[in-house]
Amino acid sequence: MIGIIFISDIKYCPYLEKYTEILKSNNEEFEVLFWSREKKYIDYPSNFSPYNYESEKNRLPVFKMFDFLKYRRWLKNKINSRQYNKLIILSTLSGMIISDVLIKDFKDKYIFDIRDYSYEYNLAFYNIEKKIIKGSYFTCISSNGFKEFLPKGLNYLTVHNFNKNDLQHKKDFKKKDLGNKLSVVFIGGVRYFDHQRKLIDKLKNDSRFEMVYHGAGIELDRFIAYCQDNDVKNIVFTGEYNNKDKNLLLKDADILNNSYKSKKFIEVKYAISNKYYDGLIFGIPQLVETKTYKQSIVESLGLGIGLDENDMDFSDKLYEYYFDVDEKNFEISCNRELKNIIEEDSNFSDSIKRFIES
Repeated sequence: MIGIIFISDIKYCPYLEKYTEILKSNNEEFEVLFWSREKKYIDYPSNFSPYNYESEKNRLPVFKMFDFLKYRRWLKNKINSRQYNKLIILSTLSGMIISDVLIKDFKDKYIFDIRDYSYEYNLAFYNIEKKIIKGSYFTCISSNGFKEFLPKGLNYLTVHNFNKNDLQHKKDFKKKDLGNKLSVVFIGGVRYFDHQRKLIDKLKNDSRFEMVYHGAGIELDRFIAYCQDNDVKNIVFTGEYNNKDKNLLLKDADILNNSYKSKKFIEVKYAISNKYYDGLIFGIPQLVETKTYKQSIVESLGLGIGLDENDMDFSDKLYEYYFDVDEKNFEISCNRELKNIIEEDSNFSDSIKRFIES
């Protein structure tokens, strides 16, 4: 049996399904061990085993540390009692919390999946992470930009944050006629308030734009209050959505708001967000942040534009960019990039199958 380990609520782990689908198709038994940190009752499948212990995200670090130690103890007990023959570790911190178990008892018997920048600036953290990577059957990364901060000289497999099922809804880009209002759409967890607030300010009550935010999140109320307090009239918040409805929600999007920045800029500097794939599949030019790996990819492939949120001409440049996009060239770029992604995704699936059989 294979144990799949994640350090938080599985709603924050959409890529879990990539693994479970392959395991199911190969008739491989598995259990998902995760930390249910929010006070909600959910009826999980029988092979999903949550650690039900509430721990607020804004809890003081010292108390958080004790919570993590409790989760580690629960995890180790589960691993010992269930006697998994292999493990799949989803996220860097999921691996770090049981690094000793992985290195000592599961060498070449686990997959290590890295999705974000963590604490690689810390030498002790970096060295432990390097040992985990070296001891894995394979380590996968969701962005080739991660190679800038991860240990050098090691092999990494690219895994993409997209759902193959979305491909059935693939759309071609159809540009509006010049002079039409453009719908700038954000979809996903509503956060990065300080950065998004600047984008809202740039497009506030501009008759050329409508802004739409699909999704919920801990900062949603803050967004709504800000827009009410500042009399922003050209913005809509639709709240939480079912991922199955994504194609409908993006049906009328003209520009995809795929722009992120935070106080810890390095957290987004090298990442490729899920929305990158939405832009490719649903044929939507993307607005991204500047000075990031994502900007270099989007602009070099002709898939979108990076704009500085402090640019005085932000709205004019965004409007002009859209109407300068060549429909045919944009579609060719989307299809070419999707072809590469699908090939790499197939290679990823084959690697998991080899892991199962090894």
